[in-house]
Amino acid sequence: MRTLVLSLLLSVVAATASAQIGVTGFRNFNDAYTRAGGSVLDLEYGDGAEIALNYWFRLPKKRVEFLPTVYYASTGGETPWSEYGFQFKTNVYPFDFGTDCDCPTFGKQGPQLQKGLFIQVSPGLANHHRAEGENTAVQNKIVPNVGAGIGIDFGVSNLLTLTPLVSVRHTLADFTDTGSVDESGDVAEGVNGRLTTVQIGVQATFRLDKKRY
Repeated sequence: MRTLVLSLLLSVVAATASAQIGVTGFRNFNDAYTRAGGSVLDLEYGDGAEIALNYWFRLPKKRVEFLPTVYYASTGGETPWSEYGFQFKTNVYPFDFGTDCDCPTFGKQGPQLQKGLFIQVSPGLANHHRAEGENTAVQNKIVPNVGAGIGIDFGVSNLLTLTPLVSVRHTLADFTDTGSVDESGDVAEGVNGRLTTVQIGVQATFRLDKKRY
């Protein structure tokens, strides 16, 4: 048993040592709306911040890179909301698609636009939570979303790559009932809404497989 546990621990350490992981900070600009009675109505959903963590891998012969990502976002205001979810982000490098560049690293970078510019698509799932307050109820619902964005990699060193990026994420289903709490404490019937988030952020990617530099 000791040998098995030790082998599993060594396997985890080896996998981590050959990994590329990324941390992204976003400023989120949110626009929530509902369709009721044939009209589009704005919902209260403030702007906020988001933190995301990803793991990196890619196709061996094409510049298509995959970043399974978990994230947490929150807003302020009188009725704060939070959101946490998963996105399977995929980066396609249109100007460097046919190469097997072992990027992103400082040593492998060529012309910045050719090697670093990518288009991103990101389907996912998220849980939206509205905090309980004087006139609101706790509300949770898991819904699908889809995102798209553009970014460019800047290799700072063989260890670190910085990536400014801009993206948009949109829920594909109604994310919450916006009913209010009446005097008896019951939730009144409300309307369902959807959320569109414009994101501006910077990703820091750390490459831990030094032997492959």
